[in-house]
Amino acid sequence: MEGLFNHVIDGETYLGFITTITLLMFIVIMRSFNRRLRNKFTAVAVAMLIALTAGALDTHFGYVGCCTNIRYLFKIVKYICEGYMELTVVQIVGHDYRKSRLKILWTPFILISIVIASAPFSPAVFSFGPKGEFIRGPVGYIVFVQAGIYTLMALAVCAKKWFNGYQRDALIILFMLAVVSMGVFLEEALIYDNCTLTSSSIGVLFVYVYMYAERYNVDSVSGCYKRRCFYSDAAKYAKTNMAVISMDLNDLKLINDNFGHKAGDIALLTLAEVCRSVKDNRFILYRTGGDEFMMLGIKASKEEAEQLISDTKQKLSETPYSCSFGLHMYKPGDDFDEVVVQADKAMYDDKSLYKQSRTKRSHARTEQYDEKSQSFNNDIKFKN
Repeated sequence: MEGLFNHVIDGETYLGFITTITLLMFIVIMRSFNRRLRNKFTAVAVAMLIALTAGALDTHFGYVGCCTNIRYLFKIVKYICEGYMELTVVQIVGHDYRKSRLKILWTPFILISIVIASAPFSPAVFSFGPKGEFIRGPVGYIVFVQAGIYTLMALAVCAKKWFNGYQRDALIILFMLAVVSMGVFLEEALIYDNCTLTSSSIGVLFVYVYMYAERYNVDSVSGCYKRRCFYSDAAKYAKTNMAVISMDLNDLKLINDNFGHKAGDIALLTLAEVCRSVKDNRFILYRTGGDEFMMLGIKASKEEAEQLISDTKQKLSETPYSCSFGLHMYKPGDDFDEVVVQADKAMYDDKSLYKQSRTKRSHARTEQYDEKSQSFNNDIKFKN
């Protein structure tokens, strides 16, 4: 038994196997995400198991000092699986964005996989010395170019999430990239074998657990944080001046009754996207009820909150929808519940003005509504 497993399963590889199997168990047992995202995580885990196995066998035959031809196979399989994992992880962290953009990610993977597969015929990629030592040729560094490309893409997703108000998502992506980068360094410095894969398995498992937990904090329709997060963040920033903005989407019942609940969902998501497009990172958006939203402006002044409301109304006027707003300022020591009541009262006053100013309208679908709403239907994407 010792001869069979000697130099095959070291501590790093064992940890990688255990972590990946744990990830697969989570995927199978937990009711997580939609089928597409679930399949992506499964594909990463399977590719990781294949790469770990190929890496372990390559390490074993390297110590034995024989079977050079089969080592080429193991090395190629490992590198291609690692590239596929990099590709798929970027697709996972960027799953909110359009599929057409994500398809572009396949280009570097396919081209670099072809180059790697040519290694048995080109020592410029990689080869093995007379003692079985691995020799990376100048072209072989292309795997790091591939990793760099996908890292930059992940950082771009990270930056977009950060400036869209999803700082926690961005920090998780940064953590995963840091863990994997450390693994690459340790493996290339010949400190640990297969450390890149082990680090990757830990990073991906961490992302999976975070995304699974976060789905209970984020509304699936609007992508906003839920009501409990609103009160949790309010308690967190209780010693800070805050602007409390109450929001209520106008005519949601009319939209649901006449055009269907999918149209209502589109209205809710449109409002959320408009808010995200005009607010800065100090303002956190929550969906607290059916057509009710709240925003906390951390360390924001009354003038800044009023300007945000004005900008949101202006931007929202370009859509088929409208919203009523109420604002009240919170100071440390204030009763937060009372501040929310006052913000709601201001919002209802605004809604009363809206109802008074609008003319009686038909509940039938109008051509103007059809024309405006269609442009949003085409680009709509709900959270998983």
